[in-house]
Amino acid sequence: MNMWRKIIFVALMVLLAACGSNGNTAEEEYTVDEATGLPLNPETIPEGDFVVEGTIASMNLTPQSAPEFVLRIPSGRTYRVRAQALPDILYADGEAVGVANFVQGMAVRATISQEVGGPETGNTRQFVTEDLVIIR
Repeated sequence: MNMWRKIIFVALMVLLAACGSNGNTAEEEYTVDEATGLPLNPETIPEGDFVVEGTIASMNLTPQSAPEFVLRIPSGRTYRVRAQALPDILYADGEAVGVANFVQGMAVRATISQEVGGPETGNTRQFVTEDLVIIR
């Protein structure tokens, strides 16, 4: 009986060694935005700020002082982002968008910052931007 325990133990150790890793985790290599030097459209959330270029998948425009957009990058990943006030969101050429002109599928660009809420929000991470721009 003792010999079977040893055989099973050795077999389990071999299986664990075969399935294990060497301790190195593969980090995503980010595409870098030339204008800012920040990661562009990351699949995994990087430390610090990053840039998103994608489309509006959905939006909640109320309150107009802090609208929320779900931005979809080309790979399909989405980010829920709280943006600047609607009157401050412009087209890339500087023209005002107007509240009635926001539609799903609009191309956008934004520099995203990360804020951690307090205990009232369960210490959740929120994505915010102060420079969401609509690209024509």
